[in-house]
Amino acid sequence: MSVGEALRNSSNHSNTTEGVTTNTTKSDIKTSHNVAVSTEIKDEIAHSTKTDTALEQRLKCDYLVVGAGTTGMSFVDTILTENSKATIILVDKNNNPGGHWTKAYDFVQLHQPSCTYGVNSLPLGKNRFGRERWDLDDRASKSEILNYYQTVLEKFQATGRVRSFFGATYEYNECRNVHTIRFGTRGSTGDADKDSMNTMNTKRTAITVEITCRKVVTSGASIITPSMREPLIPVHETIASNFVPVNEVTSRIASGRYKKYIIFGNGKTSIDAITHMLGDNDIDPSQITWITSREAWFLVTEPFRVVHKSMRTIANRVLSSKSVKETFLGLEKDGLMARIDDSLDTFPEVFRRASVNRKQLEQVRFIKNIVRLGKATSIGPHTIHLERGSLDFSVPDTLLVDCMVDNSYGYASFDNSFQTFEPNRINLGPLFGFLNISLSAAIVAFLECSFGDTTRNGETEETILRKQNDCCWLLTGDCACSPESLVGMLYMEAKYTEALMKTVPGAIKFLMQSRLNMNAPMHHKHGTLKLLWNMIGPPQLYKFPQKLIQKVESGGYTDIDHCFGAETHHHAVNESVATKTSSSMLVANEEHNTARINKINNFHNTGKSYETLVLSCN
Repeated sequence: MSVGEALRNSSNHSNTTEGVTTNTTKSDIKTSHNVAVSTEIKDEIAHSTKTDTALEQRLKCDYLVVGAGTTGMSFVDTILTENSKATIILVDKNNNPGGHWTKAYDFVQLHQPSCTYGVNSLPLGKNRFGRERWDLDDRASKSEILNYYQTVLEKFQATGRVRSFFGATYEYNECRNVHTIRFGTRGSTGDADKDSMNTMNTKRTAITVEITCRKVVTSGASIITPSMREPLIPVHETIASNFVPVNEVTSRIASGRYKKYIIFGNGKTSIDAITHMLGDNDIDPSQITWITSREAWFLVTEPFRVVHKSMRTIANRVLSSKSVKETFLGLEKDGLMARIDDSLDTFPEVFRRASVNRKQLEQVRFIKNIVRLGKATSIGPHTIHLERGSLDFSVPDTLLVDCMVDNSYGYASFDNSFQTFEPNRINLGPLFGFLNISLSAAIVAFLECSFGDTTRNGETEETILRKQNDCCWLLTGDCACSPESLVGMLYMEAKYTEALMKTVPGAIKFLMQSRLNMNAPMHHKHGTLKLLWNMIGPPQLYKFPQKLIQKVESGGYTDIDHCFGAETHHHAVNESVATKTSSSMLVANEEHNTARINKINNFHNTGKSYETLVLSCN
């Protein structure tokens, strides 16, 4: 097959793959199919006489989506559903879809129920009574998620409107305004084909595909797990083999070489590693030392078995508390928040929205060798150097496990100038609301389909971009991993749902029918009745969004002196927020504050329509 034919046929799915026998597992067939396209191209390159120049092809599409991870796949899925004519080219540097899941440790599970993760058109959760149900015990494993995304990819390809290229890198030449993907160049391939690609590099051959597209779609999250990077701190060469990413824990334990284990990191990955060692490998707690740079808050999962009840509790605490600190201490009493050691006087200043169950809390609390001397700064031949001290260890029998996080897996890398919609470009990444990146990406795609036509009603591109961005209230800035981010997420959720309802026809239907929405009636027994009871019954939750908006924007928290980036938001309609500064929130002039609150109330008064009541709780 020629290079051109390989490219043209890259979207066609076949039920058979050369070299695959009838007793091959389903997941094996999927994996080999993704590599097959790259293999055909590499064969063409290997036999080509054009060894000094790149082989070139040109392709066209409506959307060039860079990254086949959670955000990219969710975006593509909604585009295909909402726009029956859109064509898409999907590019990823890995050999298979799934983003960071392709590099995750084997014992990882979703931190949320499977019924709200992935894409809208295909269930991931277990089928109960003909539908997915909200079930905290139904959290997909790594292998289940990778097989899921492989099935999603095949579903995309079956439409005939999606071409996918894996083991390829994306490049943009700003001077020429040219988008390209490259095969056979250094850094352009996943792990599976490194040797063959390196062979090609020595022949100075490559294939360059120029893409003509209406819009390029990228994700700025850049989630990097420990196995995807070099150590974050200097590690002496003599003990480098003892310092491993969390992915290697299982195999290293099985080797029988180690009697002691030192865990680096204070987040969910560390907890997963410790509970895996204790529960699945019978490691004694006395063998484990845990280096925690800072104390952190964790959501406790059990109360969320009844979603509406737990959200009522959170709403009441958020509105009744005078500070973020009071909110978290109250939620700790309610059993919704926890820290590893609640006997410490220090209030944890970290909240990455990670969740744990009570069994995991009990397990990690068995660890008594907890080192709280700040971040590790370097590792010497026999000593771990920390910000406020050091820790000696014996080299031969000690395994050092890297569970450290750089930039909070990418979710804290967005500043207040971030814009989702730009000319010829869509930027995915930040969370729209409460703890769901899949839903956030689907909403962006829904907005694109709702306003993406530049000829719609004769509106200019500038007008459409403004309307789209007017609906994108995103949690950005330095607070993304602090306790105040809980208030920030709820505040932004209130803002974006209000904007969607006011601006976008069909938004309420999209959200209520989205399987990615944890409040969607489909996930709960008597879902619609329960939703309405919580909204307009005694709980009166329909009032919560406006009360929270008013509280944040009037400086109602003693330890929050900003509006989570809303101050610099470009919305022309949001003058009351845009003109507000941190200093003005501290002004004690009663007349000034009263006028400001009245202005906010007038702006946000949306009435009590059915759509308002249902949408405002999402």
